[in-house]
Amino acid sequence: MLRSVLLALIVACLAAGTAAAKPPLEAFGDVPEIRAMELSPDGSKIAYLRRAEGVDYLMIHELAGDKLTALAKVTQIKARDIYFVGNDYIVLVASKDTRTYWAAGRYEWSAAFAFNLKTGTYAQLLRDTEDLYPSQTGLGRIVAADPAKAQVYMPAFMGRGYEGPSHDLVRVPLEHGRGLRPGSTKGTKATIDWLALPSGEPVAREDFDEIKQVHEIRKRTAEGGWQTIYSKETRLPQISLEGRSRDGKSLFVTDARESDFQSLYSMSLEDGTISGPLAQRDDAEVAETVTDIDRVVYGVRFSGMFPSYEMFDPEVNDEKAGAKAALGAFAVYLDSWSADWSKLLLYVNGGSHAERYILFDRRTRAFTNAGNARPSITQADVGEVIGIEYRSRDGLKIPGVITWPTGVAADQRKNLPLVVLPHGGPQSHDSVGFDWLAQFLANEGYLVLQPNFRGSTGFGNDFRAAGYGEWGRKMQDDITDGVNALTRMGWADPERACIVGWSYGGYAALEGGQRTPDLYKCIASIAGVSNLDEMLTSERRKYGPDSQVYTYWKLLIGDPDTEQETIDAVSPALHAEDFKAPVLLIHGASDTVVPVSQSDRMNDALQRLRKPVTYVRIPGDDHNLVDNESRRQALTALGEFLKTHIGQ
Repeated sequence: MLRSVLLALIVACLAAGTAAAKPPLEAFGDVPEIRAMELSPDGSKIAYLRRAEGVDYLMIHELAGDKLTALAKVTQIKARDIYFVGNDYIVLVASKDTRTYWAAGRYEWSAAFAFNLKTGTYAQLLRDTEDLYPSQTGLGRIVAADPAKAQVYMPAFMGRGYEGPSHDLVRVPLEHGRGLRPGSTKGTKATIDWLALPSGEPVAREDFDEIKQVHEIRKRTAEGGWQTIYSKETRLPQISLEGRSRDGKSLFVTDARESDFQSLYSMSLEDGTISGPLAQRDDAEVAETVTDIDRVVYGVRFSGMFPSYEMFDPEVNDEKAGAKAALGAFAVYLDSWSADWSKLLLYVNGGSHAERYILFDRRTRAFTNAGNARPSITQADVGEVIGIEYRSRDGLKIPGVITWPTGVAADQRKNLPLVVLPHGGPQSHDSVGFDWLAQFLANEGYLVLQPNFRGSTGFGNDFRAAGYGEWGRKMQDDITDGVNALTRMGWADPERACIVGWSYGGYAALEGGQRTPDLYKCIASIAGVSNLDEMLTSERRKYGPDSQVYTYWKLLIGDPDTEQETIDAVSPALHAEDFKAPVLLIHGASDTVVPVSQSDRMNDALQRLRKPVTYVRIPGDDHNLVDNESRRQALTALGEFLKTHIGQ
């Protein structure tokens, strides 16, 4: 039920602050009780996913009358996201790990389902579409919608000929979901993105030829053909096509042509002239553009330790900033909005609160709590989060995040047991806000360091590029130097430090055990890479030697054709003899991002040498361990492991 005004939120939080017992681990590890909340275009309804007893439900909340309806129970597939198409349809995007005759190995199948709010019926979009290429990922994306005609336009690979499938723009009626070839637009196998009007008329097409290494943007001509307005020979695309203007005269792209930081530029549809920047900062980059379902751009969100927005409408810009100040939270994200922008749905976390959604009415200036994502976590349970900065051994400034253990007074914050938590990606970054894993660790009594080592995004192209070829080397030194900085400051006890990581962070944890065996008392890798050559071989086999994906990983890690020795030198599974600290491995057996074989290899290598290792191999779950029981199993093992080796 909605509860009115900000005052009620503050009172509730103050009352919750008296809680004494820490919440159970599932309060942090379980998928949020409420997630993927969206506001309807007319501002009358809110849709969201609600998880109850391990099952997801698609919910509709009609604000007038406070009516709540469960529209669907989602089983056998993983609900990922939802959004409105007009006011009468909700689209649910879901996925499932699977294997088919047409694909080598397992892959993450995805699809979209359109629910008619008036009739209660639904249809799977693109199902039974003639000539739809089998076993493709990424289905479910919509780039334009015509709510009046109840149809959308979706990119999909079509055809099975000798030349391979083409990436087309397919017209899909929401009533039955079957893609219609008449009225759809054909691309090529090199097409990677589309922009279109609500009518389905294409505006622009983006192509990247992996063989020729040519990136192009083409516009649709009045005669129905295509004209190239941008072309560049490049190993990887240097600019990113983000969306289009409301007047249809220009496109928006992000680039770093005049700055170290990615900025927003305008590209003329007439001749491809790039002008701007329209949005730029000298301390943060454009992390994402604020767009609607038709890819019309309204502003940008900047990255960095604290997210911030720059909207084209100055009033919206000012009121979004005012909302952040009024809510007193570090991280306030613009989640969705009504078509007339009179209502803004905000996703809020950080400060002294867990994740929650707030509805802001610009006309009445009222804040309304739309839902607490983690209602069992109170203000007293949230560890204080701060941003820090330290220098690596070569002088590079490394930004990081500290989460203080809950229940430890400020004057007692010294000589604390430390958990180092490097992020995944590695091209991502941690910022000041609510991180469920860091908060779980803080509630277990640990000081948590999340270092944004070189190679992380959000801090400029030079900072990101400084990580190329530095897996296990300078990137690892940045993590090590963060540990040393905290011990020099007296915050962390050097005899009680462990490293824990997920995905790339899992690799960094294992590499910490290899490269600095005396630094950590324990090592925990969740879905981590252990053999880089095996990873590169898998990506080459899966995507091809000339693919954009394989080129990207060679840039980050190295080329096995010329750098095999250096790649092997930083592959932990090949150097199990260097490990001194106990190791915990956790991996979902159905992981399609980092194959479970990576943890299998690490476990085998350590066991052969009789090194202390515990392996939690979780059947039936993926890279993110989205099942609640999987998360509970993982956190239980992690909590016991840390308590044994650095617990108080």
